[in-house]
Amino acid sequence: MLRYIFEPEFKKYGNVIENVDFSELTQYMDSVPPAKYFEEQLSVKEMEDLPVCHKIQCELFHELPVQIGYLSGHNHRIHGVEYHHSKVVHIAATDCVMYFGLSEDIEPNGEYHTSKMEAFFVPKGTAVELNCGVLHCTPCNINGYGLKVICIAPKHTSEPFRQKVQTEKDKILYARNKWLIAHKESEIPGAFYGLKGETEAV
Repeated sequence: MLRYIFEPEFKKYGNVIENVDFSELTQYMDSVPPAKYFEEQLSVKEMEDLPVCHKIQCELFHELPVQIGYLSGHNHRIHGVEYHHSKVVHIAATDCVMYFGLSEDIEPNGEYHTSKMEAFFVPKGTAVELNCGVLHCTPCNINGYGLKVICIAPKHTSEPFRQKVQTEKDKILYARNKWLIAHKESEIPGAFYGLKGETEAV
């Protein structure tokens, strides 16, 4: 079932931000065409230099340094689900569908089933703040134009580790502040392949 992001069912995952003007960021993204396939930029200096970045740091991240980047392109599959030990903000620069779940539903062996995720339609211009530990995946575009989503997180989130010792306890810890469970079809290097169920999305 596809829900609307403003429905009360979304409240267990986070909230819609309605008191911050993100137009500087969305206007920047208007000049960025969707990637032909798929592209992820964790940190874009031109976006982080915009005046709104200081407001975001102070009001949403309590003065923690943040990175601002984006996702762009085409996606219709759930190839992996991830969560962070911090809140993150996603701003839809195009209409899209986002999938959410709860990390508490991850099995003790690290496996997770896609049937536990809920899909929400997110209209262009909507800013979504996700709670710590909320599972999410790459958003899906709903038309042939593609998708563009702005991503804001604490600085260095999702960057590769400089040094990491892999243990059974942290097998889904994939990068800095990024816990990832991938589907075997994704072929993500170094990921834990514990995602089960249907991968076809909208």
